[in-house]
Amino acid sequence: MKRAFTVIEIIVAVSILGILAAIILPMLGSSVQAKETAAREALRIMRSQIELYRFEHKGLVPGYKNVIQATSAELVNQFTGTTTIAGLVSASKIPAGSYIYGPYVQKLPVNPFNKLSTIKFVPSATAFSAAADKTTGWLYKKETAEFKLNWTGTDATGKAYTDY
Repeated sequence: MKRAFTVIEIIVAVSILGILAAIILPMLGSSVQAKETAAREALRIMRSQIELYRFEHKGLVPGYKNVIQATSAELVNQFTGTTTIAGLVSASKIPAGSYIYGPYVQKLPVNPFNKLSTIKFVPSATAFSAAADKTTGWLYKKETAEFKLNWTGTDATGKAYTDY
C-alpha cells in the first residue's frame, strides 16, 4: 500500500513554515534598520566631536596640524588622544603640558555595516558617493570637516548611505 501526505498534513506544514517566515523576516529587516540607526548615531557623535574640536582649536578642524595635513594615524590620535591648540597629537589620553585638548572619543566608532573603524581621507573635489568603496569604516573631508559613512547603496527610503 502506497502512503502519501494528506491534505491536512500539507496544510499544517505550510502553516508552520508561514509562521516561521512571519517571525524571521521582520527580524532580518530590523537588523538593517538597526545598522542604519547605529550608523546615524555614530555619525551624530563624531560630528558633534568635530565641532567641539573646531571650537577648542580656534577654527582648526581634525586632519590638520600646524595648518599642514595630518596623516591618517594622526587624525585618529586627534580624536582619541590629546592635542595642542595647533593640532599636534599625543597618544596619551591624559591632558598634560601643552597637550590639553581631548580626547574626544575613547575609540573611533565602528561602521555597523562593515565593522571597520578606519577613516579614509576624501579629496575636496571628490563626491562622497564616488569615494565610497567599503574598504574603511568612514569617509572624511578635512577641508570641510564632513564625516560620512563609507557604505554604498541606499536605505529603505532611497537615501544614499553616503548622504547620512
